[in-house]
Amino acid sequence: MIKKLSLPILLSLMILALAGCATTGAQVVVTSMPTSLPPTQTEAPSATPLPPTETPTAVPPTATATTPPVNPIQHYPSGQAFTVTDIHMVDANVGWAIGGFLSVGDHVLYTTDGGSTWKDVTPPEPETANGDIQAATGFFQDAQTAWVTYAINGGTPVPTQAVVWHTSDGAKSWQASQPLDLSGLSEIYVPSVLQFVAGQNGWLLVHVGVGMMHDYVVLYRSSDSGATWTRILDPYNDGGIQSCSKNNMLFTDATHGWLTGDCGGVKAGALLFNSTDAGSTWQEVTLPAPANAPALFDVNSQVACGSYDPFFFGNDLGHLGVRCGDYSGAQITYTYYIYTTQNGGSTWTVASYPGEALYFVSADTGWALSLKIQRTTDGGATWAPISDVTWTAQMDFISEQIGWGVARGGNEEALVKTDNGGARWTILTPTVGQ
Repeated sequence: MIKKLSLPILLSLMILALAGCATTGAQVVVTSMPTSLPPTQTEAPSATPLPPTETPTAVPPTATATTPPVNPIQHYPSGQAFTVTDIHMVDANVGWAIGGFLSVGDHVLYTTDGGSTWKDVTPPEPETANGDIQAATGFFQDAQTAWVTYAINGGTPVPTQAVVWHTSDGAKSWQASQPLDLSGLSEIYVPSVLQFVAGQNGWLLVHVGVGMMHDYVVLYRSSDSGATWTRILDPYNDGGIQSCSKNNMLFTDATHGWLTGDCGGVKAGALLFNSTDAGSTWQEVTLPAPANAPALFDVNSQVACGSYDPFFFGNDLGHLGVRCGDYSGAQITYTYYIYTTQNGGSTWTVASYPGEALYFVSADTGWALSLKIQRTTDGGATWAPISDVTWTAQMDFISEQIGWGVARGGNEEALVKTDNGGARWTILTPTVGQ
């Protein structure tokens, strides 16, 4: 799920860097997300760095997994209250979270009582020499197994070394991977998606630069539970995915993956990629236009569409959201569509949904997350309102009834919980226990 300040700062940088892009006819040019100025806006282009032309060489590891950490992040004391910014529950009692305070950076926490009290289980990531705030990106597979990587909040400067931490004993101990290959990276370093399939096969997507028409990314892959990582795609070895912003990535098994994104309206359609070779290459997927808007994906500078929130249940059955912004009026208006495939993306059905973000706990049951939360029990064909709220949230459900959310309204965040499918929410006050 996209989290914290690092990715919004990246998107802000993209908006600034891409402000000079414009379209002429059907020319393909990438601008910012749909929340920016209309795609027809033009300004003098700013000077933005292009990827280096030389071929990078791998940097040999400078440390091993057994090197003792220097000045590791200190754990919170018992009784310390904190803010949860990302939650992943395993069952009704056990779960993981990333959180802390903006002024001190991210910690990793573990609960066994449904989120009321937590244990600080932050891996021994070293503090930076000058006290930079550090942001964590994690993947939490089950009660025992998790992976976490750190970067400086905001993405700069690029670290001299980065590792992925792994635990297989419920965070009683952590092992560091061999250092990631950071050669040739000098602009920004913002991890956005870390995922594993079946415990062995993992991927890490990192944003490393922005420039005219591009959101530069590096994709790392591991086949040994995160002990070592291979840099399989980067700005030097494009893979066809460097243009347009990328907002999410999901692998359904060791070889099949999906990458969602948004071209800001200067490229027809909603950006979507599919990989069948573990991420080494990606093919762009052409989504059909909705039946009630057959010209929606035509070359049209007044409409900006992007794909978001992929949820797959196996290789064949999946849902994803498409958001389209219409800039033709005095104010931007948005329409939302849910795309469903039963055959791994060969064909798609399309239906409208209320917006904004999507969350599915099963192929049939999901939520449309806006100020009016709505739920579907038929895979998105119909929706029913269940509660009105004053916040948006990152959701995590373990069943059709029990779920948690990191609620955000204005500058405030709160951890909330429901036991009746989202009709009623209770605020939790997370605290470090004994």
